Amino acid sequence: MIQSLSGIRAAKVRNNPFEQAYAEAGQPQHKVTEFIDDMAAAYAWADVVVCRSGALTVSEIAAAGLPALFVPFQHKDRQQYWNALPLEKAGAAKIIEQPQLSVDAVANTLAGWSRETLLTMAERARAASIPDATERVANEVSRVARA
Repeated sequence: MIQSLSGIRAAKVRNNPFEQAYAEAGQPQHKVTEFIDDMAAAYAWADVVVCRSGALTVSEIAAAGLPALFVPFQHKDRQQYWNALPLEKAGAAKIIEQPQLSVDAVANTLAGWSRETLLTMAERARAASIPDATERVANEVSRVARA
């Protein structure tokens, strides 16, 4: 199934459990890396992001206006699932939970997204972002402190 992703020109992935599958499928356009130092640059060239869904990551992806496939880290309180859910509900992302994660699940999801779908998802991600969130929080803290 990973062969169906042959149209993707590059993929940089951190802690990728599928590295062997990419190698065996002969997909040279996919690059697996341990760490990305410059996320702004990575977001700038990315068409879609496949990642965990920590709060900052979800916020960055929304602000960058990128469609995403989130794989929440499994924790007893499901924090990362709840972080990703608003973008999924907005039509900007899809969630695949860890127990359902497989090469086929990722490949089928990505292969099912047309360029038009990705553009719509990107617009919805940007619309869901809160670019002035820091200012809003600071104002609320100041308001509460004055009360």
